[in-house]
Amino acid sequence: MWGAILGGIQALTGFSDAVTTVSKAIADARIAAINAKTQEEKVAADERVRTLEARRDVLIAEAGVSRANVFMRTLIAAPVAILFWKIFVYDKALGQWTGGRTDALSAELWQVISVVIGFYFLYEGAVGITRLLRR
Repeated sequence: MWGAILGGIQALTGFSDAVTTVSKAIADARIAAINAKTQEEKVAADERVRTLEARRDVLIAEAGVSRANVFMRTLIAAPVAILFWKIFVYDKALGQWTGGRTDALSAELWQVISVVIGFYFLYEGAVGITRLLRR
């Protein structure tokens, strides 16, 4: 069950084809272009770089513009934010007055939380790297 949920989150967020994955492929293709021994290999590697850069740009543009994408990311991230707020503020910071207590979370739930938080940092990192590369 959790595998299906994790797969669904990956599909909805684009995590499996994240901008960082494309950026790594671009770096690999640039290295291949540098190491190319023939002109044909260099042209092929350069074409792959251009294709991957276009794909990366589309992913970034779509992520920043699409209201559906922003809505889905917010919908998926909200429960994680609420859970962390409850644990850190209600249970820990105010715990002596509230008696707050949260049951232990399962390993599968921690995986879902890690994917949601990981996607946020990967996305923000990819956008920052892209902005630096465009300068």
